[in-house]
Amino acid sequence: MRMLLTSNGIANDVIRAALVDLLGKPLADSRVVVVIDAILGFPGDSSKLVEHLESLRSLGWAEFDVASLFAGPPTLVESRLRSADVILGYGGSNLWAAHAWQATGLAPVLAELLDQKVYVGWSAGSMIFARRLDRWPTDFDDQEELDLFGLEPAAPAVPLFDWFFAGHLGADWMPAHAERRFARGARHSGQEVWFVDDDSALLVRDPAAEPVIVSSGHWRRFGADGALIASH
Repeated sequence: MRMLLTSNGIANDVIRAALVDLLGKPLADSRVVVVIDAILGFPGDSSKLVEHLESLRSLGWAEFDVASLFAGPPTLVESRLRSADVILGYGGSNLWAAHAWQATGLAPVLAELLDQKVYVGWSAGSMIFARRLDRWPTDFDDQEELDLFGLEPAAPAVPLFDWFFAGHLGADWMPAHAERRFARGARHSGQEVWFVDDDSALLVRDPAAEPVIVSSGHWRRFGADGALIASH
């Protein structure tokens, strides 16, 4: 398993180097498919999505594919996933992204490919593997998103981790009480929470082991009781 769970994509040289190390070859020799379902349900200006896709494309891949899990028969989408070296789950709604993998029947394919490909999560795309994702709406005050997409209950795309990922620590748009929110969510859910900034990522090779922190920025780790275990 080779997973790189990021807050804001390939945001710096440290995260990029970790990705190249996981691939074992240059990005110029690698094919990526960017799965964008997590953002598609939100109305409004899509300029940020376009900007982010362009920044990803500019990394110089051998092939750059953008896909929706609902874009055609599942067998067609599956072939695009299998042809890539990197599957990148883009940000938006973690609840809808996880649902999209399940609803299209592609979740078992993803589970299989996690042992064959490199998976990069970008914000919500990093959040869809928590075993107790069903606890997220209530314990982390995200019921509004659950209601928006009409999902009941929430479920992970692939249940891997006994902890939650949260991104964008310190972002100027994050509420001032964000750290208290995730500490409270950890306590209510009884699950650890990794809260990382946009210059940090978690590297996972074994879902049963602790992730490795890849960071030139800041991060927090809250225990299952809500206490701060470690930070930088």
